[in-house]
Amino acid sequence: MPVDGPEAFTLILEPVPGCNLRCRYCYSDCTGSGTMTRQTLRTALEKTVRYAADQGFREIHLLWHGGEPLLAGLDFFRTALEILAGLTPDLSCRHYLQTNGLLLDDDFCDFFRDYEFQLGLSLDGPQDLHDSMRLGPDGRGSHGAVLEKVRLLARHGMAPGFNAVITRGSLGREQEIYRYFQGLGRGFRVNPVTPGLSPENSIEYLLQPGEYGRFLCRLFDAWVGAARQRVRVSPLDLYLRALAGGGTYECQQRETCVGSCLGVKPSGDAVLCNRFETHLLGNILDREIGELLAAPICEALRRRAGMLSACHPCRYWSICHGGCPLNAWVCGQDLLAKDPFCKDYQLIFNHIERALADLQREPHPRPVP
Repeated sequence: MPVDGPEAFTLILEPVPGCNLRCRYCYSDCTGSGTMTRQTLRTALEKTVRYAADQGFREIHLLWHGGEPLLAGLDFFRTALEILAGLTPDLSCRHYLQTNGLLLDDDFCDFFRDYEFQLGLSLDGPQDLHDSMRLGPDGRGSHGAVLEKVRLLARHGMAPGFNAVITRGSLGREQEIYRYFQGLGRGFRVNPVTPGLSPENSIEYLLQPGEYGRFLCRLFDAWVGAARQRVRVSPLDLYLRALAGGGTYECQQRETCVGSCLGVKPSGDAVLCNRFETHLLGNILDREIGELLAAPICEALRRRAGMLSACHPCRYWSICHGGCPLNAWVCGQDLLAKDPFCKDYQLIFNHIERALADLQREPHPRPVP
């Protein structure tokens, strides 16, 4: 394992390319069909276990993504667990699954609970925000159906986390969004909308420079100002931890993510992560993971941080490293350019720094005699 590298290797598996929703801002091509074959699944798992062990990783994180991964059916996931059991790796394995939740039923819930899957449900917040973006094929919003699945999970003893996409419609509603998830009693993550494969479909929802940063500042104030039942908010928790300790905890702001993750599509085509839709490294059926991660794009990304010389004097370089190269690419820039959300990161980092400084300046209460 690289010095100071992450302890876990993340394999992002996309069982199916399709999806049962038609979200307005989707960045992926969800029109395909066909489920990953057992051979491809087995090969991906076998090579991941071998690579992780050889590189000295302590854990494997399996992130099931899509499309909508539940379209693969429960038997697909049963097969995956059977394959893993036969590999008997000397390192632990954790499962994370990102889903819109609409296909969850009693059997899925029991299975995910028994095998300790951590579920993330896509939920953009209050009903009008969610239903304006996350639509079914019939054009109707999915908010009510998602909440039904949240209640189903609760009956099976499971409590998911949530992922919310932030669009122009979210601006100014930070307190409301925080209180919404606070009412559900679970933590959530926010991600800014980015252009998809068809940018014309998302352009009206995109954020202008600084808008996402100011959103995060207001959300941070709502989070830390909560008197009771505070719930976790990412990436704010990771930014707070980084600024307090000086490290990098957000995957999009590591010096490089190359070597610690791999995405595998239903065909076996490998990408650096599931967002790298058009940057194929090769196919998992033909090559070992080390070979895939030696592809020219990976070598370029390993050098990227050193090439961003204009960023090096920034006071936040040690926790940002120029941000995510994919954000630069999807926003029409070079893959080796700095993240176009640079201004936004600076705004929230500075806001958290000031909050920490204010906390340190507060007088300590006098001891009670």
